[in-house]
Formats: sequence, structure tokens, C-alpha cells
Amino acid sequence: MKLNTQRISKLCKDNKFILLSFFTAIAIYILIMICYKMIPFGDITILRMDLYHQYGPLFAEYYDRLTSGGSLIYSWQSGGGGNFLGNLFNYLSSPLSLLIVLFGHKNITEAISFLIMIKGALSAGTFTYYIKESDDFKKHNALSAGFGILYAYSGYFVAYYWNLMWLDGMILLPLILLGIERIIEGKSPKIYLVSLTILMVASYYMAYMVCIFAVLYAICFYFGKYSFNTKIKNVIPSENKLIQLKNNFIAAKLPRAVGNFILYSILAGGLAAVTLLPTVFALSSCSATSGTFPTELSTYFNIFDFLANHLASLNPTIRSSGEDVLPNIFCGVGTVILALLYLYTKSIPLKEKLSKAALLVLLFLSFNLNYLNYIWHGFHFPNDLPYRFSYIYSFILLVIAFKALIKISEVSGREILNIGIGVSLFIIIVEEIGSKNVNQDTIIISLIFTVLYTIVLSLLNNRRFQTGAVASLLFCCMFAEVSIADTNNFDIDQPKTSYTSDYKNFRALKEKLDEAEGTTYYRMELTNLRTRMDPCWYNYNGISTFSSMAYEKSANLHYNLGMFGNFINSYTYNPQTPVYNAMFGLKYLVNNSDTIKLNNKFYKAKFKSDKFTAYENLYSLPIAYCVNNNIEYWDTTVSGNPFELQSNYFEYATGISDVFDEVPITDIVYSNIMDFGDDYDTGLYSFFKETDGEPASFTISLTPTKTENIYIYLKSDSVDEITVRNENGDFMITQNTDEEYVLDIGEQKANEIIYIDVPISNGDSGYVDIYIAGLNEENFQNGYNILNDNGAMKITSFSDTKITGNVTATEDCILYTSINYDDSWKVYIDGKEAKIGDIVKIGDALLGVKLTSGSHEITFKYEAQGLKIGAVITAVSLLILIFIFVIKPKFFTKSKVTMKEEITDEVSKDEENTSVQVKTE
Repeated sequence: MKLNTQRISKLCKDNKFILLSFFTAIAIYILIMICYKMIPFGDITILRMDLYHQYGPLFAEYYDRLTSGGSLIYSWQSGGGGNFLGNLFNYLSSPLSLLIVLFGHKNITEAISFLIMIKGALSAGTFTYYIKESDDFKKHNALSAGFGILYAYSGYFVAYYWNLMWLDGMILLPLILLGIERIIEGKSPKIYLVSLTILMVASYYMAYMVCIFAVLYAICFYFGKYSFNTKIKNVIPSENKLIQLKNNFIAAKLPRAVGNFILYSILAGGLAAVTLLPTVFALSSCSATSGTFPTELSTYFNIFDFLANHLASLNPTIRSSGEDVLPNIFCGVGTVILALLYLYTKSIPLKEKLSKAALLVLLFLSFNLNYLNYIWHGFHFPNDLPYRFSYIYSFILLVIAFKALIKISEVSGREILNIGIGVSLFIIIVEEIGSKNVNQDTIIISLIFTVLYTIVLSLLNNRRFQTGAVASLLFCCMFAEVSIADTNNFDIDQPKTSYTSDYKNFRALKEKLDEAEGTTYYRMELTNLRTRMDPCWYNYNGISTFSSMAYEKSANLHYNLGMFGNFINSYTYNPQTPVYNAMFGLKYLVNNSDTIKLNNKFYKAKFKSDKFTAYENLYSLPIAYCVNNNIEYWDTTVSGNPFELQSNYFEYATGISDVFDEVPITDIVYSNIMDFGDDYDTGLYSFFKETDGEPASFTISLTPTKTENIYIYLKSDSVDEITVRNENGDFMITQNTDEEYVLDIGEQKANEIIYIDVPISNGDSGYVDIYIAGLNEENFQNGYNILNDNGAMKITSFSDTKITGNVTATEDCILYTSINYDDSWKVYIDGKEAKIGDIVKIGDALLGVKLTSGSHEITFKYEAQGLKIGAVITAVSLLILIFIFVIKPKFFTKSKVTMKEEITDEVSKDEENTSVQVKTE
């Protein structure tokens, strides 16, 4: 125990400034928590944007699966079911994510905040470690710790801290680049191999970007120090020309460095293959890989705005649209001063300066040119969150700055002063001219710290002052700059109570439903979702989803069917038509809204827990059932009318048409809108204001010809909200049409007028797309009975990755399923795998299979593509790794010892023979 204590003490002492950087980063994070009243200093959580709607619920699901032994391959919880490996390897697979098991489901918000804090602190520590270990520096002091802080809390972290899966890239980048340097220097590649493998497992997306940069860095680093003919050792002379050529090649530094770099890069990919290959297949069906290479070269910003974005306390760039889209590259105004001083440092070779400048220029061009930007982001333009590799730029700028700092004695005090004045003048010019993302705080804070850094660097340059004291002062400046410049630019305001307080009540309700059903494998949905991924948060099998790994074709389908979504990677449930609910096997709707009323003709109240009331869908269907072969002709792309699309499905599936009735528009009253004419058919209306710039609206009057449940779908860029009311004044409902979806206005009586108020919010002209339909109950019930009575699948077993059931088809048909189409699904009919030609892609998004008439046992098995071959490649790579680092060294050491013993024996024998010969003579 004493030995271990001594060893730990020595380890801490040898790495004390790495620890200083690590714990200072934690202190800054705690300061941020205090400023924003985050838990435990208040009730506010770290959640925002995608972290609120997407990552938070996914971490909750990950926790549930880890603690319950659930499958990590496939999940039925969100989107109607999907490849969980895709979400795992895109969002959750960082080794640090396993720490969430210490917090519990209800404390996932605190777990995420802890992970962000630790990842920021580790980023500071790994940068400081890089400075300590790199042959270019070999420095371990307070200044290296300060630069670690500047790296950890650079502009990238301020902008994207909530994308915590990307922070692993920040942590591992310094280690990967240190590993490249060691490979080029002919040293051990272990740190490169391990860190790159971990990054590939933790975040394939960040690994892709870092791999691009790794190649660029290796080239620039090598030629910044060496030339083509640099040797790693003396050439062994030989009279044989071929052997001499071979010895020359082996002795050349470049081929060996290139060979080792390629070898260990491939080996890292091989070790991570078990995660990478399934991810590649998952990406093939989602929006993350959709895109078209740009046909024309374009730029995003000018150089002046880019330079201004090096200043402190900038508004971070989050969105890809707007006038202020710039890479988040701030990493301290002192860094800017030192980077300029780097150019004046005479002992730094010109080719090293050129190599570092080349890296910065390449990154600048990658930010600014659409061709390069497209490549860096995986041959895809991000929907938002641009320049996701900007932390790499900050790293290089900080490395350049630190190199100048350790050689500060080589520049004159006048040069420091001149550059300080120059940077100050630039800040004043920025204030006068104006620049994107710059505010008044930017100008004031940048000026103050420019002056401070200029003074402190001048003191450090002057040998009359104690170096240690000035270095500590400089560290304090860095700490102060980060604390002041960053803390005002986070967006943290979501209280925990509004996110987690109702979880216990919902789980109590869900347990009652599970008991009543005798299983957990049934679909349900909330009528009012808080997040786009509520199924993951509340742990139920639902339809809603929001994930970069969501099936893009399914997102297209649900959007066209009238769900709110972005047509790319999300769709969110709101009370839909009974046709839709039957299509997707929704067994229960849980009403958690005071304003939503469910028609008791279609839904029956079952259980209640506080604000949650579970309603059984009286017209639910199983996950698979027989439909007419005509379903193959169902085209989901031809109509913008969701009721027409649902009606077409119903007719193709059952042979019954007109499941929806047209509800006639009887009148339209205008306010500052030109008359649409006498044709009141629902569809696309173009409007023009009579007086531009003035308020405008119109009101549609509906008169149902019979009592029935009515649904409205309105879509327009010019309308933010509509109000639906009846003539008696006892019914009113509003809808935010920024999130257009099918609006269920409930059962309306025949001949009672319904009004739809449509105020124009944007523009003097535009369009309003409006469709209105009533459910024909008789036709719906007849069609439902056909689907439910003839060929509904009777489930005999259900797990995350396997479903088995029995189907009796009265005639040749297609077994329709509400399972998202995925090539990883295998279908077995009576024990035999279905032929490729028998698999049908219904609506271009759902899995179907052709069946002959008769009784069949059907089995669906999910076998994630790439997982098995990836595991084999990983196993082989591991064996190669063991050979290289364990077996090979022992073998060659033993061989050398044996050879030495043989040589010794030969020498002894020669000496003995010589001695005998002398005696004989």
C-alpha cells in the first residue's frame, strides 16, 4: 500500500500541471453552473436544443438498456423501431458515457452535465500533456496548463458543448497528433493507435474529420522538420548493390514514417471495425449521408469577418443559415498576439513556419469553400451546427502561440508592443466597421485583455522580472479571460422540474398497461410530447423520433401522411386519424393535455395517473397483417394532401374507397385579401394583399353535411397560427402552423358552421395549402374488419430483434408491416428465408412480404449488417496487435540472445582449437 501511495504521489508530482489544467477547467465549469443556477446551485439543467429533444432522451434509453439488459442492436422505442446501433455509435458510444449508470434515469440531466464537465477538463489535460510530451516543447509549467484551459474553453466548446459526443474529438486530438509526431520520430506508435481507435469507437464522425487532418498534419509536420533524404540511422555499407539500395531505403526516414503511419492507421480502423461497419450500413438509410456535391464553387464569408472571429466573447455560431455564420475559432486574444510574434521568432526555421501556416490556410479554405466544407462534413452539408471541425484550427493556433511563448526572449519589447497596438487598432476598426457575431462586450473585453497580455508578455520578455511570478500572472490572465469571455455566451435555462417531474406518474401508468397487456411490446403515444424523443425518455414503444440516424424514407412517409416533421430525420406524433393509428399499430394513446379531447367512438379510457390518462385504441391492428397485392402501387410522393394519401393506402389495402368524406367550404370572408374566386375546393390557395404592409386575414366557413369526426391540415410559410371555432361559441382550438400536422377537431354536428380564422403573419403575397376531411365511419369500420379478421398476425413471441407469429391468408396477398424497412431484417416463412423478390418496400419505407394463401408461421429476425464481419476484423486486428507488441518483441529478443550465445560458443570453440593447435606445435 505504501509503495502504491508513493507511486501515485510521484505520478501526481510529475504531472502536476496537467492536474492543474484539469481541475481549473472543472472550477470554470462550476463557475458557469453558479452563474446559470444549474443543479446543485439551482434547478436549471444543461439541456438545450438537440440535447433537450434528442440526446437527453437517448441517454435515458441507453441507461435503461444498460441496467435492464436490453438489446443494444435494435430498439422499438422511437420512430416505430430502428437500428439502435446507429444511435449508439453516433451519440452514446464514448467510454465516458458508461458513467451514467452512477446517476439513474431521473438524474440523466445531471449525468450529462457531469460528462460535459469531465470532457472539458480532459480536453484541457490532454492539451497540457501534449505540450509536456511533444519533442517540440517538452514544457511542463503553469503556462502549459493555461493553454490547456484556452483549448478546453475555446469558441468551439462554447458553441457546441451540448453536442457532448463531439467533445471526444477535442479530448483525443492532442493525443493523436502527439502519436503522429512519435511515429515520424521513429518512436512507439502506441499512443496514436490507442487514441485513434478510441475516437473511432466513441465518435465515427469526429474520427472521420480527425483522420483527414491527421494526413495533413503528418505531411506538414514531417516537411516542417525534415527533407526527403533525411536518415534515421547510419547506412550499413555493403558491396552488394541491391543490399545497399535496401539499406538506403530502410535508413530513409520518410518511407518508414509513411509505412508506420499507414499501418497503424489501418490497424486502428481494424480494431474499431466492430463499430464502424454497422455504422456504415446504418448511414446508408438515413439523412446523414444524403446530399449532392456542389456544382459551383462558392464562399461563405470574407477574411475580415474571419479575423474578427478570433476576438473574445463572440456570439457563437449555431445555425447554418443567417448573416452571422462563421467558424467558432476563438481561443484567447493572447493567442492571437503570440501567433503574430511567432513570425518574428528567428530560431524557428522558415519551413516550420510555412508548414504551420499551411495548416491554418488549409483549414481556413475548408471553412470558406463549399467544396471542401462538403468533404469535411462527410460529403454532406449539415442542416445546422456548421464548421464542426473548427476545434482543430484552435489547436494549431494554440500550438503556434505556445511555441512563440517559450521563445519570447528572442523578440524585442518593441515588437511585442507594436503587435499589441496593432491588435488593439484592429479591434477598434472592427467596432467602427462592424462584423458578424461581434457585440459591444466583444470589443470591450478584447481590448482590455489585449492590453493585459501585451503588458504581461513584455514583463515575461524582460529578464529583470522573475519568470515564475510573471508566468503565474499570465496563467491568471488566461483563467480570467475564459471566465469572463465565455460565461456570458452559454444558453442554459431549462429547469429540471419541467423535464423530469412527471416521469414517476407516467411509469406508474405504464406498469398498469404492461400488466393488462401481459407484455411491453405494444405501441402507444402521448397526445402532447415535450421532446421529439419522448418514447426514449418515458421508455415506451412509440412513433415519434428525432435522430440523424432515423430512416430518411420513413421521415418522408410520415410527413406526407400529415405528421409534423422535417422530412429528413424527425417526425412527431399529434393525435392522428384512426386510419393512421391503425396503420402503425398504436394500441394506446395517453392523453396528457387539458385541451385535447379524444372521441369515445374510437378510444376508451383505461387507466389514469395524475395528468396521464391511457385510452385504448378500439381500432388498433397488430404489427403485421395481410393486405391486397395492390398495396405495391401505393405512391406516397404524388400528393400533398395527407387525407388523400391515407385514403389511397386504405383502398389499396382493403379495396374500400372513400374512407374520408369531403367537408365543403361554404364561404370565405376576407380582410385586406383579394378574393380567391368562387371555387372553394380545398387545396392550394394563392393570396395577395389589397394593401401591402397592412394586417390581413381570411376566415373559412365549413358546413358538415353529416355528423362526423373532422380533421384539418393547413400548411403555409405565411401563417403562424390558426383558430378553429364553431358558430355556437362552445368550441375553440388553436394550432401553431409553424409545426404543421393533421389537426383533430373532434366530432362536429351536421349543418353546424365551423370557422377557421387564418391571419397572415408574413408577406404581402403567398400561398395557403388547406385540406379538410371527415372520417367515414362506416367505410372505416368495414375496412378495419377486413384487415383485422382476415390475415392479422397472431404474435407468439416478441423480442427486440426477433418476432414470430402465425398468419392465415385467405388468398395470395402481401403481409404489410409497420416495421421500418431495413436490409438487416430477414423474413422467414415456414422456416425458410423469403426470397429477395418476395420482400416488398411498402410506401418506399415499410417492410412487406408476399404470401401465398394458407396458414404460415412468419419470423422476422434483425441481424445488423456489418456487425459479424466487423467483429471478425476487430478480432484479427487484435491478434495482429498482440503479435506486434507482445510476441514479436519476445521472439526477436530471444533470437538475439540465442544468436549472441551461438556467436559466443563459436568464439570459444575457435579459441579452444587455437589453444590445442599451439600445444601440438
